[in-house]
Amino acid sequence: MESSGCVGLMAVVAISSSVALVVHQFHKRLVADFMKKAELELGGGRIKRPKKKVTFAADVVEPSTDNKEYRRRRRRSNPEEETVISMPV
Repeated sequence: MESSGCVGLMAVVAISSSVALVVHQFHKRLVADFMKKAELELGGGRIKRPKKKVTFAADVVEPSTDNKEYRRRRRRSNPEEETVISMPV
C-alpha cells in the first residue's frame, strides 16, 4: 500500500513541476512582450545613432591576388618585428 502512495506522490510532483516550468516560460514571454511594448510607447522605438565613418591609413597596401607573395614581401620589409613560433601540439 505504501508503494502506491509513493508512486502517486511522484506523479503529483512530476505534474506540478511541469506545470510550474510551463507557467514560468509563459510569464517570461509575457514580461518580454510587455517590455517591448512599453519601450516602443515611451521611448519611441530604437535610438538612432549616426553612422560611423571609416577612414583608412595612408600607408595601406592592397594585397595582390597571390597572398603568399604579399606576406613574403611584408615579412622582408619589417625585419624588426618578432617572428611567431608555434609550439608543436
